Amino acid sequence: MTGKFGEGGRGVVCKTDRENILIKLFTNKDPDLRRRWVNRLNWVLNQELNGPHIARPIAMIERPPGYVMELMDGLESLQTSLERSLAALIDGDGLGGYLATGGLRRRLALLRELAATLAGLHARGLAYGDLSPNNVFVSQSIEHCQVWFIDCDNLCATERLGHGHLYTPGFGAPEVVRGERGVNSLTDAWSFAALAYQLLTHGHPLLGEAVLDAEPDEEERALRGELPWVHHPDDTSNHACDGLPLDLVATPRLHALFEDCFNAGRDNPLARPSLAEWADALEAAWALMLDCTAPDCGSSFYWNNDRRCPFCDQVAADGLLLAHAWFSEDSPAQPYLDTGGDCAALALDRSVALYLAPVGTHSYRQAPLVCEVMLDEAGLHLIPKAPGELTLVRLEDGKTVLITQPQTLSAQPHRRRGQEAGLLLAHPDAPGLRPFWRFTW
Repeated sequence: MTGKFGEGGRGVVCKTDRENILIKLFTNKDPDLRRRWVNRLNWVLNQELNGPHIARPIAMIERPPGYVMELMDGLESLQTSLERSLAALIDGDGLGGYLATGGLRRRLALLRELAATLAGLHARGLAYGDLSPNNVFVSQSIEHCQVWFIDCDNLCATERLGHGHLYTPGFGAPEVVRGERGVNSLTDAWSFAALAYQLLTHGHPLLGEAVLDAEPDEEERALRGELPWVHHPDDTSNHACDGLPLDLVATPRLHALFEDCFNAGRDNPLARPSLAEWADALEAAWALMLDCTAPDCGSSFYWNNDRRCPFCDQVAADGLLLAHAWFSEDSPAQPYLDTGGDCAALALDRSVALYLAPVGTHSYRQAPLVCEVMLDEAGLHLIPKAPGELTLVRLEDGKTVLITQPQTLSAQPHRRRGQEAGLLLAHPDAPGLRPFWRFTW
């Protein structure tokens, strides 16, 4: 061992002189807790965990009890990233730390990967158990969005009862904090929402004005679920008093999920959105990102009709709004089925991949790739990806043109403001349903 990598309630994680190899040692002296911890690890070793990014045990250590795990290089804890961003905010650097850790675009991408991984665990009948920024590791480089879980000894298959359960303060579901229930997929859902809210806003969903400058007991009451959440639609007694405004960093769809979790879901765990719902909403939100073109801003923001950056009030360069619809007929002249308003924003010089799935679902990037589109000063480039099939549709009369090689629409797209065109996608792996993208300049 060459040094400490991290530490939690159950033990310490240490580095080794072997690349990408870590060791976790159980440090609690209670023999009963130690025995149960070893039994749980033996159970984890027998689980099918291929696919999810979890640093699972690859070998056990007898004395002191522990295990060896493998974790890819170039990662840091999400807590480290949060602290760096928050410190800049406190020191008067404004959004400097927020942007230095990837801005809104990267935060959505990290949360999307995190939600998809947890949804995969839940689909296997597993719960993570103690989700917090300390247990999530992300790429140090903001150009990448790798997400990995450590502390797989938190995993459980059924609700875990008793005094042996640990949770991270600020991220435990109210019923767990009160000691009434063990952990399960519904407590994971709460912890994820609390983490997502903190990562996006630098605030806490339960710690608002009622807790500010109050006695410590008031904060404990809030974390036990005895106070309203900071954006309660009717009760403003604990209204948000720090961090970024939620409307700046969350779409209406994400805001609704926060509301469902922290309002109705505070007392009724069954009302909390699932991790699959979060993954879908985060995929839809990420698709709406535009980058501010002001040289002294650098923020990313959600598409709006004015194309105006809410962080600096700069109007962005022209982009396209891709409204996604879902075809059920072979003929593009037939009415299409709307997918509920999910869209993708296409900004200058940023390539966007179009897959054979609705953009507002977490399965979008797992579907077959059909084409790529990119907008630049020359126009809108359509690049087919075999074996997909593209059909360009002129919406005013339904005329179609099959595209078999890269093509460019309009040399000056900014002069086509208000005009529309359609792109029908097909793929031999799914001949029945065909997605349709409607471009509006």
